[in-house]
Amino acid sequence: MIDGFNLTKELICFEKGFENWEDAIKASSKGLLEQGFIKESYVDSMIDSVKEYGPYIVIAPNIAMPHARPEAGSNKVGFSVMLCEEAVGFSKAPEHQARLFVTLSCVNADTHLMMLQALVGILGDDDKFQKILNSTTKEEILEIFE
Repeated sequence: MIDGFNLTKELICFEKGFENWEDAIKASSKGLLEQGFIKESYVDSMIDSVKEYGPYIVIAPNIAMPHARPEAGSNKVGFSVMLCEEAVGFSKAPEHQARLFVTLSCVNADTHLMMLQALVGILGDDDKFQKILNSTTKEEILEIFE
């Protein structure tokens, strides 16, 4: 567990791939929606932000971190993890491809920064990141994020 941010099996999913990045963001948000972390308006806001500002949520090769402003519909702090077999393109550029989606629900700027720091510690570790990309079960993902 990342200090206070519980990741559960309900917030992890595996997908083949998507026709477009909008569908990928919707799929990566599904667990957060179902568990009451976010509202549908939050999902819409994440998509609108990428349309307005470009693929800024692709924070590193193969890693997308969809998020929106808390007032867009974040109810409680948490995150979900979605791993795709095939990369999802946010533009034609290879650096805007992502297989791992870590979708954030942050209720304020402080929790946003704390969560980002904790996640960067995991995603910035090349061994852990490779283990995530090669994971085939929710249990493997949970173990890496604990």
